[in-house]
Amino acid sequence: MRGGHRPRGAIACVACAGVEIGYFPLAQVGLLPVQGVSGAATVMFALALVGCAAHLWAVPARAHLSGAAAIVLGVLSYPFANLGGFLLGMLLALVGGALALAWRPPPARAAGSGG
Repeated sequence: MRGGHRPRGAIACVACAGVEIGYFPLAQVGLLPVQGVSGAATVMFALALVGCAAHLWAVPARAHLSGAAAIVLGVLSYPFANLGGFLLGMLLALVGGALALAWRPPPARAAGSGG
C-alpha cells in the first residue's frame, strides 16, 4: 500500500486531540501526583488517542476500528479528562473519528492495467 492512501485528516485530528488533552496535565509533570486519578485518566486518554492515530497510520485498511475507538475516547474524555481537554480535544477526537469511519481505501487496480 502506498503512503498516499491514508486518512490523513483523521490522523491529524485524532493526534491533535491526544496532544491537546494531554498537554495541561503534562505541562508540569511535578504536579501530576497532586492531580490524582483525574490526572492519570487524562494522560491515559491522551495516550490512547495518540495510539489510535498511530494505528490509523500503520493500518489504514482498519480505519473503522480506530475511528470508533477515537469517538468513544472523545465522548468519555468529557467527564474524565478536564471536560475533554476543555472541549477542543473532545471535538477533535469526534471529528477525527468520524473522518476515519467515513474513509474508504481506494479501489485496487486490476493486475492487467498499465498506467
